[in-house]
Amino acid sequence: MNRWGRCGDEGMIGVLSRGEAELLWSHADGLVLLAERWLARCRWVDGSTRGSGRLVADEAVNDERITAIVREHVPAGAADWEISWWAPVHLAETAEAARRVLHTLPESGGVVLLETAQDVDAWCRLIGDVLAALHPCGDCCEDGHTSAQTWLESLLGPLLVGVTAL
Repeated sequence: MNRWGRCGDEGMIGVLSRGEAELLWSHADGLVLLAERWLARCRWVDGSTRGSGRLVADEAVNDERITAIVREHVPAGAADWEISWWAPVHLAETAEAARRVLHTLPESGGVVLLETAQDVDAWCRLIGDVLAALHPCGDCCEDGHTSAQTWLESLLGPLLVGVTAL
């Protein structure tokens, strides 16, 4: 699908085929599961003030998909320890965005209504994270693209334009 249109002040509207919706559903659900499984191995460390604290990884990130997702959200050249430090934060945000997408995604295709800027942001986040997780090294094939990557990029491009126009 390459057609997105503006809907109201903050939203976007588009149409997905059954196959496209099922593929995106699978990717979103997969990211939620990946994040939840990894986050379940983290522990909460209380902060110095009441109610403060942080989720901390007890071990380095050793999943290249997770590393690739986190690298999308930290400064370029971040060290491995920084990836492990930020992984709980960014994976929780990835899972939250994926859940939001699942609430706006028709299971069998049809009209997609993204009513708020937060919905559009969630779709952009999900698609970007799926692209990162699909090809963590960036060299998936000879020409650097697969049909899934090209399709996801075609979904993302108009959404990014819509976000900047809001």
